Amino acid sequence: MKIAPSTSSDVELLRLMLAGDGGAFEQLYQRWQSPLYRFALRMSGSETIAEDVTQEVFLTLMRDGRQYSGRGSFAAYIFTIARHRVWRRLQRERWFVNLEIEEGVESDAGLTTDRLIAQADPLADLTRGEMVEAVRRAVIALPAHYREVVLLCYLHELSYAEAAEVIGCELGTVRSRLHRARALLAEKLDAMKTADAPQRNVKLSRRLHELPGI
Repeated sequence: MKIAPSTSSDVELLRLMLAGDGGAFEQLYQRWQSPLYRFALRMSGSETIAEDVTQEVFLTLMRDGRQYSGRGSFAAYIFTIARHRVWRRLQRERWFVNLEIEEGVESDAGLTTDRLIAQADPLADLTRGEMVEAVRRAVIALPAHYREVVLLCYLHELSYAEAAEVIGCELGTVRSRLHRARALLAEKLDAMKTADAPQRNVKLSRRLHELPGI
C-alpha cells in the first residue's frame, strides 16, 4: 500500500484516499477530526451531535469526495459539509445550543483571550481563566447565524471569503454578521462582568493574600 507523506496537501490526501490509500485517510482524519468536532460542538452544544457530525463528514468525503472541484479551499469544502450536517441535526431535533458544555472539554477561546492578558501579571492565571470562560459562554449564547461566523473566522481562521463559501452567502453578509456578533459579544461580556463581580472580588482577594509579601 502506498503511504502518503506527512507533508502531502489536503487535496493530495483526498485524491489518494479516494484511490484506496488507507494511510491518506488516517492523515486527513488526524488533521481535521479535532477542528470539525470543535466546530460542531460549539454550534450544537452537544457532544453526541459533534461526534456524529464528525463521523458523517468523513463518510461523506469517502462517498462524495470526487465532487470537490479544487476551485475553493479544502477547508471551506470540509466545513461546508460539517455546517450542513450540524444545521440538519439542529433543525430535525428542534433544539439549539445548551449553555452548559462539559467542563472537561478543551476551551477554544484561549487562543484569542491569551493575547489580552499580560504574561508578567501575577494574577494572570486567575484573570485568563475567567476571561476564557466568559468568552466561551458568550460565544455559545450567540444566535446560531452569528455564532458560526465567529467560529469560522476566529476559531478556525477562515478568511471572510472562505466563510462566505461555507455559509453560502455574500462576502458583505459575513462582514455585517461579524460586526453585529462583536457588538453582541461585548454586551454579553459586560453583563457577565457585572453579574460575576462580587464572586470575582472574593477570588481576587483570596489570591492577593496568597501572594508573597501580602
